[in-house]
Amino acid sequence: MYSWLEYSLIVDAAFCFPCRCFNGNESNIGQTEKVFTKTGFNSWYRASERLKSHQISKYHINNWKNVIAVCFDGAATMAGNINGVQAKCKNKNKNILHVHCYAHCLNLTLMDAVCANAKYSEVNKCVFDFLGTVQFIYSFIEGSPIRHAVFEKFAKLDGAKVQTLKSMSQTRWACRADAVNAVKNNYKALLCTLKEISSKCLIPEARAKCRGLLYQLKTFEFIYCLNLMQPILQLILKVSSSLQASNLELFTAVSLTHALRSSLNSIRKSPQEIQSIFINTEQMCKENNIEIPTVKNRKVSKKRDDLQCSTSQHIYLTKSEEMKVTVVFPLLDVLLSGIDDRFKQETSDLITVIGQLINLELNCNSSCIYILKNLLNIRTQDLFVEIKLLKSLEDTPKGTSSDYVYKWLDWLAIEGRSDTFKTFYNCLTYFVFIPVTSCGCERSFSKMSIVKTKLRSTMTQERLNALLFLFIEQEYVSNINIESVIDDFQNVPTKRRLIL
Repeated sequence: MYSWLEYSLIVDAAFCFPCRCFNGNESNIGQTEKVFTKTGFNSWYRASERLKSHQISKYHINNWKNVIAVCFDGAATMAGNINGVQAKCKNKNKNILHVHCYAHCLNLTLMDAVCANAKYSEVNKCVFDFLGTVQFIYSFIEGSPIRHAVFEKFAKLDGAKVQTLKSMSQTRWACRADAVNAVKNNYKALLCTLKEISSKCLIPEARAKCRGLLYQLKTFEFIYCLNLMQPILQLILKVSSSLQASNLELFTAVSLTHALRSSLNSIRKSPQEIQSIFINTEQMCKENNIEIPTVKNRKVSKKRDDLQCSTSQHIYLTKSEEMKVTVVFPLLDVLLSGIDDRFKQETSDLITVIGQLINLELNCNSSCIYILKNLLNIRTQDLFVEIKLLKSLEDTPKGTSSDYVYKWLDWLAIEGRSDTFKTFYNCLTYFVFIPVTSCGCERSFSKMSIVKTKLRSTMTQERLNALLFLFIEQEYVSNINIESVIDDFQNVPTKRRLIL
């Protein structure tokens, strides 16, 4: 009957879910009912009357007007245009912006570059086989304690610190860079491990897999992709980690993606960087006695009257040129085009209009002014008057980067300037609150699968909540003084035992 109603067992009270999640704005702040948002409703003898009155109240009806944007991953259940959660939200408020999580967009861009899909039907076979071999190395070595012990033995003999092999997970994005780093840092130890296993293994299937892996690791293409993918994955990992931050805002996210695109584009346009990858590959091949293949120019058959077209055949003069054209350029081109396509979202026009706003260049002729009018429900005439006044002031912040949004907010907070330039202040405040990533919410579910295991299946809900809080909010937990907690626990006179 009441789809918005929720009940709390801890406080034995009922709450309104949308009113509790979306606080009131200036249009309905006077109608806020704290009973259904903070304290909880428990006057059960008046339940029928109060629930009906709350459902038709102005505060309950207008709470969806307070929602500016929603952020989801790319799953059809969440981001679907017809029956997805995004569509349900827009049915409540058509001006709500849908933001596709920037961290998920970057992961999908990387997947497009190394896997075949509908848009890029031809997969980069060299990189695709390389990543498959890296995953196979992990499965083979870590699939047996004996093989893992042999790997540790040779890694210690090599004198380097043992770096654990990682799996190439599609959801744990950092694992790709870690997996490639582990293989490169332990390359010699892996070769010795596979030689040892292949010579002493008594299981035919395991020996065949070992010989196949050893053959793949000693190919020129594998070593070239190893030197190629490591710097690229490190760039993506750095940006991906930043895009998962809980305090990330839209300007910073866009600047990070632009910086990543510029870095990848500089690699593509720099012959020196591409040549250095080939030189490093040659050096690794010489150190491990691996033969560098020569360029094989296949002669294309032609018809007798096709003499004019015979001169258009492209022949690779060096192996470096061949790998650059057939491996490096296709990989970087798909990554660059994927960044351009994936990060074109509904917020692009909003970023443009906010950039004009903080630079005091917004006027009535701007094509994107309708966004502020519809999304934030402001009076544009008041905004233009405030911009005209701000232009005449000399101490206003100057610049269009993400830092200047906060500099403007700090400047407006001085001596009641936010009341004088109220519309301008509200535009910047709303923009800062637009979500960019949904990783923080999904991280809770990932932690849940780690904490709630078969060995902990009988724990109480209170203990589960406490363990999840300690595991998820590690930034706060790291600042706690353990000694003071022990002293406080020691001074408690009664009930000193934990309820398990």
